[in-house]
Order: sequence, then structure tokens, then C-alpha cells
Amino acid sequence: MEKNTTNNTVWKCMAALLGLLLVIVIAGIVLLLIWPVGSGSGRSVLEPSQTELQAAAPLDSEAQVSQEIQVTGSAAPAADDNEDLTADYIIPDSDTKLLTDSDIEGLSARELNYAKNEIYARHGRIFDSAELREYFESKSWYDGQYTADEFDEMSGSVLNATEKANAEFLSDAENELSPGGYQLDQ
Repeated sequence: MEKNTTNNTVWKCMAALLGLLLVIVIAGIVLLLIWPVGSGSGRSVLEPSQTELQAAAPLDSEAQVSQEIQVTGSAAPAADDNEDLTADYIIPDSDTKLLTDSDIEGLSARELNYAKNEIYARHGRIFDSAELREYFESKSWYDGQYTADEFDEMSGSVLNATEKANAEFLSDAENELSPGGYQLDQ
């Protein structure tokens, strides 16, 4: 009888271990099915993001070509001439890359002014100038939310260091081409 009890105990232990093993396997399968793909290793998460960024962001050479295409229309546009400023951004990466002379080579004072204000427009600044207001409202990405005064109060905390440096750089370049800067609404 003691042998029979020992056999029952062994079978019960084996059944408990098999049940525990089955629960672990099922839990593992459920985790694999509901866990986000690639979250287990930093490398697999970063690779698609880098690929997506490479596909979305133009290379420096492509950005320069697009700027050259915009500028080649005419050297001195008439005041009512709307130039070819229909691209979404004059300088697409002015919020992330410090600009150099080669980035703005060939841009007019007007384009430099628009590029400077493009930095502010990205953050929702509403422009008092009818010319700037009309220009930025034609852009699909623009969402004016803050009056000039509201924006000026918060610009120190909204603009990153690159944007601040680029706005100053563009303003200086604009003033070099046209003392006093480009005159809006004329």
C-alpha cells in the first residue's frame, strides 16, 4: 500500500510539473503574439526608423538643388511677382541643421526673409504682414495659432538653439543683401 501511495505522489508531482510547463509555454506564446514587434532589441526598433527618416529627409545635395531651382526664375523679381516659392519649405532642415553660406547661396532678400519667418511659422506664429500671412496660409503644414505678441513672449522656450541661430543668421544675410531687410507688403 505504501508503494501505491508513493506512485500516486510521483504521478501527481509529474502532472503538476507538466501543467506548470504547459502554462509557461502558453504564456510565452501569448506574449509573443501581443508584444510589439521589435521591442526586444534596440537595433530592430531603430533600423526601420532610420530607414523611414532617410526616405523622408532630402539629402543636402537634393535640398541645394531644390533651392537652386527656386532661385533661377529671375534675378530681380517685380514687387508683384510671386516668384517660385510654391515648395513646402524654402529651407526644409532649418529647424535641425545649422545653416551655412552654401545653404543660402543665391537666395534673394525676400527668400531669406521668408526662410527666417518659416522658422517661426513652423511653431504657429500668425503674421501681421498680409504678404507673409498669405504665403504661409498657402502651405499645407502651416497652422497659425499665436499672435505676434504671444509668439514673442514664448519664442524663447519654443525655438530650439538651432532655430534661434538660423533665424539670426538668415536675418544677418537678409540685411547684407538689402540694408534694413526685405520690405514686406510692398
